[in-house]
Amino acid sequence: MVNDSRAFNQKSTKVGLPRIFGFLAAVLFPMALLPAELTLEAYARSHVLTVQSVASGSEVSLDPGDQTNNFKDGDKILSLSGKGLSALDGIAKLRVMDQGHEVALADVKRLHLFMNRNAIDKLPPELFALHNVIFLYANYNRFEAIPAQIAEMHGLQGIYFTANQLTFITPEVFNMNQLRKLQVSKNRITELPAAIGNLTELIHLNLSNNAIPVVPDSFARLTKLRVCDLSDNKISRLPDGFGEVRILYQLRVRDNPLTELPAGFGEMPGTIDITGTRIEPNSLSPRLRARIGTEKPAKAKR
Repeated sequence: MVNDSRAFNQKSTKVGLPRIFGFLAAVLFPMALLPAELTLEAYARSHVLTVQSVASGSEVSLDPGDQTNNFKDGDKILSLSGKGLSALDGIAKLRVMDQGHEVALADVKRLHLFMNRNAIDKLPPELFALHNVIFLYANYNRFEAIPAQIAEMHGLQGIYFTANQLTFITPEVFNMNQLRKLQVSKNRITELPAAIGNLTELIHLNLSNNAIPVVPDSFARLTKLRVCDLSDNKISRLPDGFGEVRILYQLRVRDNPLTELPAGFGEMPGTIDITGTRIEPNSLSPRLRARIGTEKPAKAKR
């Protein structure tokens, strides 16, 4: 790059303007400059992929919007978010840099794999053999279904498929009774089968912004929930048994055609967000009314 402003001014407009416009396009519309189809194999040939380590007091570099609330000291992170990827073929044999050493991705323990904000519509079979992946983030892609083979990833504690094109939750997901977090918000899901009650280890469940009309009675088995978001659906009734679940932090049922709440929610430690429902707060019992709020209560100090 020429640093002398006089030299820059001597350049013709025909040369200078394209460079300026090219720079602005790269800054403002980076995805537009990427190839229409970009595989992970092709991306890795021209980029060094580095695994980051989670440690108290240190920062990690992630794509904007990638969440950090699942991290624990010693966890590892590979961020493939926002790369314009269309396919993850080759991921099982991927070599990455980990604390200055080149290692196989399959050998990296306790891995958080971020692939948010890409153009991926399927996962390669080789991915399902990576039992070292504990959290899989596939938000804002083009998936029409969660692959059934994901149930083979026995190390997974959390899966995130927000803002895809899902119309149902793949039945095999309900066999993953080790799952602690499941987030499939902003999709087109129209049904919750009773099998969701198999996920008894869930502490975080986000089903918001779908088209779900009925919550099955089996929700009463999700007794470890800390946060449950059912907002922006078509739910008109919640099962009485679900009212016995002592949700620790918050239940969100906003923007549903609900007219009442199960009485048992009056014993819930957390709060209940009923904004945009048909529930009249004055019609609730004093115990239930005391639980109504739009903010999560502060976590108790350990």
